[in-house]
Amino acid sequence: MRTFTKIEVRTALILILACLIFVVVVRAAFIVSPMPTDSMQPLISTNSTIVAARWFRTASLHSGDFVIADIPLPDSKRVLTVRQIEQQPDTPAGQFYLRAANTNGWDSRQFGTLPASNIVGRVLWVLK
Repeated sequence: MRTFTKIEVRTALILILACLIFVVVVRAAFIVSPMPTDSMQPLISTNSTIVAARWFRTASLHSGDFVIADIPLPDSKRVLTVRQIEQQPDTPAGQFYLRAANTNGWDSRQFGTLPASNIVGRVLWVLK
């Protein structure tokens, strides 16, 4: 049986540590999640994977952008899901009007505008 030298062990530990640091940084910077509901069909299917940036400026968001939002549900629960920004002319500053692509999706037509603090990620990629 072969014994490993100090250099080989040290190299293996450095590679493992580098991988762990990479995973921590990626998890801190991005949200990677499957699309939780069918509310965005046909734009985004339920078997798609969403990649969103956690760090973004809300001032850079525009109508048509996809975001991950913490939305209120009718039963007083909250859910993180993808919605599309659809700013209305009368939307107050610092608030966002969000729409589901599907008519059965829960969106700003039911709960009104959401504050910028409820936008937790800006969608970068939709992986099918």
